[in-house]
Amino acid sequence: MDRDRVGVKLLAAFAALALAGAAAPSAQLLREQAWTAPGQSLAHDLTHAPGECLAGRSAEIEIGRALFRTPVLLGGPAARAGLSCHACHSNGGVNSRFLLPELTDRPGHADVTSEWSSRVRGDGVLNPLPIPDLADVSQREVFGHLREPSLEAFVRSVILDEFQGEPPPAQAFEGMMAYLRALQSDACPGGEAAVTLASAADDVRRAVAAAEGADAETARLLLLAGQDGIGRLVERLPAQRFDRERRAFERLARELGALRTAHDLDGAMAAALPGWRARFDAAVARVARREARTYFSEATLRKALRR
Repeated sequence: MDRDRVGVKLLAAFAALALAGAAAPSAQLLREQAWTAPGQSLAHDLTHAPGECLAGRSAEIEIGRALFRTPVLLGGPAARAGLSCHACHSNGGVNSRFLLPELTDRPGHADVTSEWSSRVRGDGVLNPLPIPDLADVSQREVFGHLREPSLEAFVRSVILDEFQGEPPPAQAFEGMMAYLRALQSDACPGGEAAVTLASAADDVRRAVAAAEGADAETARLLLLAGQDGIGRLVERLPAQRFDRERRAFERLARELGALRTAHDLDGAMAAALPGWRARFDAAVARVARREARTYFSEATLRKALRR
């Protein structure tokens, strides 16, 4: 299939997901509830993640980091459900509470030969394996259950075969490689990291900043990653209390979407992003004053989950 037509279809599909700030099913408050084990610790699990063991912050690494957190590189049902690499490998570690019925029957495991996610790999048997920690992944001799000979071969196999994604642009793929190589155990901060308004906003800012230094094809994916990050932020704002703020963020997401269609993308970003950043920062500041009432707060989320 022609790369340009693939790109247009890919961007259109994920724009719909990213702009749906409350994209989760109506019975769920957050998208990630669909793949998080239920139980007494659910509110804690949805507001915390392993600390990120990242040994560097180069432009290449930032490209990979942003794409690691968005469904844009995956394909098929997994991408439509909002899954990303980050869903299983939270901050590059292990999501020990990952539990998606289509992929596993026990938390912290995933079936890499599931027919749900892949017509290529599917074997008709539910046989989930423990999700591996990606810290020091570049130092391994073989990769994955197929024992791929290189990290590059393994990642291509995951994207193309395990999840039926399209071949990513060269710069996007190299960014993913750089991010994975930068996950080092000696850079681990120790303990959990809270999922906060500041961390969610930082993910958006970093994706957009990475787009500015990327080639056009990769930049469009990174702007989409920024949109998706805004979607994840918006769904943590209760609609009744934060209607105005949600609408402001949704406008900001649409602005990023409009940039993706620009013929001269570099010029369009140079002209638009300074003002966009000011509006984004102002929107974040308005929410920050009431963050305790959002679903970034474990207590607020727990109360909402009980309703």
